[in-house]
Parts: sequence; structure tokens; C-alpha cells
Amino acid sequence: MHRPYVVIHQARPSHQLFLHQACNALGFFDVRVTHDLGDLSACLVRQGPIDLLILDHALATSTGLALLEKIQRRRASRALLFVGSAADAGPDLAREARRRGLWVLAELAWPLSMPALQQALHGLGGLSARHAERRIQTVMSPTHAH
Repeated sequence: MHRPYVVIHQARPSHQLFLHQACNALGFFDVRVTHDLGDLSACLVRQGPIDLLILDHALATSTGLALLEKIQRRRASRALLFVGSAADAGPDLAREARRRGLWVLAELAWPLSMPALQQALHGLGGLSARHAERRIQTVMSPTHAH
């Protein structure tokens, strides 16, 4: 059985930890957290295709657009999931990814709802029936979402 490969790129360590643990709780165990853009770029180049890349929706515009270009050119990720809110200035990266033909699995805001994440990840596939049927009602505390 294929085990989806998930890469998380988030600016806040608390968000990284929460997303990593949430993926594990939902049955996704091949999860890597990148610590900076250099680490993410190396991951995109060295590894085989990523099944899901979870990105901070508020990436700086120039950084986000360059990243989308790299993903599109290398076909480096099967799907993208944006977490958080789009930056006020500049283009909406999720909308730009869709415009480029990339598959945006979902856009989820903080505080992150586990049922919403579960539904998004279920759209990717790879959830066992046991995990897909379980109802998880946990949400991230708003105090940790900042």
C-alpha cells in the first residue's frame, strides 16, 4: 500500500508540530518538516515527488511565487494544502497555484479544525478505513494560532 509522503513548510514551530502530529493522528506517517526555504528547496530537488506539500498561506509573495514556479517546473508535488490566511499584500498564493494548474487540495484557516484537516487529507487518499470513519473533534487553541 502506498504511504503518502507529506512535507510541511510553516514559519511557526508550534504550527509545524501541530500539523505533524495531526498528520500522524490521521494515519499519515511519512511526514517531513522543513526548517527554512533552503531545506524545502533541497527536499524538492533531492526527493521523489511529494504527495502533499503543506504551506503557510502567508509566505512572502516573491518567495511563494518562486516556490510555485519550482513546484510546477519540477512537478515536485502532487497536491498543495495552504494553512493560515493569505498575505494582505500581493497575490493569493492558492489562487495563483490553481491558475498554474497545480492541485490545491484545500485552504484551511487557523485555528485549524481536525475534522476539516481530516476531510482535506481524505481527499488525497491513503487514509485507512479505520481512520476515515473516526470522528476527531479537536481544534487548535486560538492562543497557539498566533
